[in-house]
Amino acid sequence: MEGARRILPPVVIPVIAVVAIAGYLVGSHRSSAPPVSASSSVPVPETQIASGPSVLLEYPAGWRPATPAPSIPGLAIVHPLLLAPAGNANHAGLLSGQLPAGASSPLPSSFLALVHGIPHTEVLNLTNLQAYSYSGLNGYDRTLDVYVIPTVGASPTALVCYAASGYSSYLQQCGQIVAKVSLVGQQTPDELSPNAAYATQLNTLVSQLEAERVKLRREMRLQPTDIATIATKLEHRFATAAAAVAALEPPQPASGAQVALAGSLVSARDAYSALAGVGDYPAAYPEAERRVNRAETKVDSALESFALLGYNHT
Repeated sequence: MEGARRILPPVVIPVIAVVAIAGYLVGSHRSSAPPVSASSSVPVPETQIASGPSVLLEYPAGWRPATPAPSIPGLAIVHPLLLAPAGNANHAGLLSGQLPAGASSPLPSSFLALVHGIPHTEVLNLTNLQAYSYSGLNGYDRTLDVYVIPTVGASPTALVCYAASGYSSYLQQCGQIVAKVSLVGQQTPDELSPNAAYATQLNTLVSQLEAERVKLRREMRLQPTDIATIATKLEHRFATAAAAVAALEPPQPASGAQVALAGSLVSARDAYSALAGVGDYPAAYPEAERRVNRAETKVDSALESFALLGYNHT
């Protein structure tokens, strides 16, 4: 029976663990939106206001409200409000609206899959509030600058500046409109910048888990007859990590990501428990292997959420 057992190949957590956790910021990436230039000798162009259900946008002469709103695959925006140069949204524009509430990260995974990886995150100081900024995103037929403003107990607001090839100069104008955005009837978190003390605690927990996971997975590969015993050790290690993560007190912007991470660690615990219980039934190993793979991929995704909140290395 033992000879028929399948040895699980190593499942990779370290890529995200190193990028998003082991290099957590002690400070933060933070910048300000580009200022709108003005001079006493040059008249300031007259601006107008466009309003949506939860947002007010101040836009300059030369831009106009437009329809219909473009579809951005992977990024479902409801209650869209569209502004474009001369009202022509074919080549460039600013699409604003709301993203689904309750997500653990500012950007949905369906969108990230299309822009080829985890974008660089900055916390941007706008005129009236802060936003997460994801700039120069590629993967579409246009360049995108995406800004997400989280809210307390409500749907986050997204603002997407887009420009086709040859029209990139409009991205700066769009960014200046975003800089003066105001929300209506929405409360935003007091501070979006990563919390250094929280990052250190989380980094310690995940780094310790990863070091032991790598060690035990190596033992599992070298000692296939002890898979059940080693899987039980991994079950207990993930259980301990899940409890420790759940006990942390996260800053408000990271609360959803922490819940998702704790849940993914519980799923990994359960997957290793199932693997330990397979025993002398080789036919059950393929499904146990797939379950472990899915569980550890879920941990990766949860850690990506922290990277999108600015908890990424310099």
